[in-house]
Amino acid sequence: MSADVIYGINPVLEALKADRQILHKVMLAEGRESLPLRTLRRLAQEKKIPIQVCPREILNQLARTGHHQGVIGWRSQSPYTSWEDLLSSIRSAPGQVLVLILDSIEDPQNFGSLIRTAEACGVKGIIIPKDRAVGVTPAVVKVSAGAATHIPVVRVTNLAHTLEELKKENFWIVGADARGEKSLYEMKFDMNVGLVIGSEGKGIRPLILKKCDYAISIPMKGKTSSLNAAVAGAIILFEILRQQLKNGKKSSE
Repeated sequence: MSADVIYGINPVLEALKADRQILHKVMLAEGRESLPLRTLRRLAQEKKIPIQVCPREILNQLARTGHHQGVIGWRSQSPYTSWEDLLSSIRSAPGQVLVLILDSIEDPQNFGSLIRTAEACGVKGIIIPKDRAVGVTPAVVKVSAGAATHIPVVRVTNLAHTLEELKKENFWIVGADARGEKSLYEMKFDMNVGLVIGSEGKGIRPLILKKCDYAISIPMKGKTSSLNAAVAGAIILFEILRQQLKNGKKSSE
């Protein structure tokens, strides 16, 4: 499946709502009509993006799935942001900045869920390695419910080097590790944070873990020794957001 394709009503709608021009064409299945589709048509027309109506079978072939809801969007640009553009965004952002670093996440469901959670929590960017990791595929965009069109994703060749670069930008690198001595709820996130979430099976690689300033664990009472990467990431991201909102409220009083 081509990475140039986005499928599903919500992902295509979010791509059309994005500030930057993400799509250059929208394809709709014949005979489909609904309020979301009418909204989609209107947004495409406002942005002067051509709409093509064709048999559903063609969309099935292009998306390589029947779960496209009768909508396909064609990207006009790469789904990735450059490291330089992310740095510029970080430097101009007010207050404390949060960046999510994913070390070798390979499951599209986990990646898509993490993108959706990260966007909801105000993460300024997501960094992933180029090798041995899932990219921003159409399936990932679908799982993210279109959030992937609103948050910068950067692919880097050397993740360890990138962590060092973030430290130069006054970031503290925090790794989620089941063996981490510091509990999530003991940690104060009153600084720029680069949060590292490891792969589904092996967690954070030893070299990357050594680059972390802190290794934190999520306290658990049950017999399960670890959590799904997307679940662990969501718990930590929302705790960081909770603290940021609390600190922001205190500073305004």
